[in-house]
Amino acid sequence: MTNRRLSALMTAAERDIEAARRLLPEMPDQAIFHAQQAAEKMTRAVCEGEGLAVGRTHNIGQAAGSLPDGHVFKEDLLGLDNLSAAATAWRYPSPGGWFPAMPDPGDVEAALADIEALLPEIRDWLAER
Repeated sequence: MTNRRLSALMTAAERDIEAARRLLPEMPDQAIFHAQQAAEKMTRAVCEGEGLAVGRTHNIGQAAGSLPDGHVFKEDLLGLDNLSAAATAWRYPSPGGWFPAMPDPGDVEAALADIEALLPEIRDWLAER
């Protein structure tokens, strides 16, 4: 994978973080979607940086799980797997026309803080590759 591709994934993650920040607290359902997208793109960048193809999955845990045991980011990225369901949970109604309850803005804030703390570490790691 090219450094340009990896850098683009990280830039896209940063834009998703910015979108999530702008949407909190008025639209926490949309904010958590963008938090999930940021975590997914960071995970994808790490996996692709290691030469691993993760396909089109939105499942952060599945992608992070493909990293070798002991990888510097594996546990941190697996810790973001709780966001995986946000890829679709609030974007599409159930067959009965229902959406789940809105996510708690505090939970979204906590997820964003975790993502924002990890992002520069991943950027630095990718720059060294």
